[in-house]
Amino acid sequence: MTNIVFHSMPDSAYLWTAMHVADEKGAVYTFQPLVYRSDEHLRLHPFGKMPVMQHGEFWLYETAAIAHYIDRAFVGPALQPDAPRGQADVIRWISIVNNYVFPVMNRFTKERLVRPAWGFEPDKAFIDSAREPLLVQTRLIEEAVAAGGFLVGSELTLADCFLLPHLLFFSLTPEGRDLTARLPNARAWLDRMTQRPALAQSPMMAAFAAMSAGADRAGAARWAA
Repeated sequence: MTNIVFHSMPDSAYLWTAMHVADEKGAVYTFQPLVYRSDEHLRLHPFGKMPVMQHGEFWLYETAAIAHYIDRAFVGPALQPDAPRGQADVIRWISIVNNYVFPVMNRFTKERLVRPAWGFEPDKAFIDSAREPLLVQTRLIEEAVAAGGFLVGSELTLADCFLLPHLLFFSLTPEGRDLTARLPNARAWLDRMTQRPALAQSPMMAAFAAMSAGADRAGAARWAA
């Protein structure tokens, strides 16, 4: 079968989700860099988001659709339950990640780790405003993974692939470290996800290691919870 090509900026969290889905399915892919909002980018994705998938003559954008396609088009373990309720839970969690987790955790990580690395002060007003939604989000994650070990039951699904980059990088911030230390099931989920063989060679882990080293050097102040 033709290999997948992901067209994206390399540090896109949603590129990492798409690659993780492909890795879990054993699908072979390559990466083609895009310049953000260039003519080529907007031709491939009219809303200027990442990534875009190419599979032979088939082109697809929007990560939820890409993940669903890879799961159905390639052999390997199914990443969606057969039962209607299980499918609904997967879709619900993908929606939670896209609409609530991503806007907060992704921005929070950038404010705490990326902006200081470039010599800018973090946006304190945003950090203060994010504390309550972060508590809600991490509590829901803790409750969801407590029973079966994954967001939906006892097997990894697309929902876990969507959450992984956001919680993984958020856990590098002082607030993220504090929260995950107090949420044993969420911490165990993170450990379980990062130990999966499909993730071992992922570019996401190389980026995580680099950012982790930077976070340790920065020594940012802890969050007074």
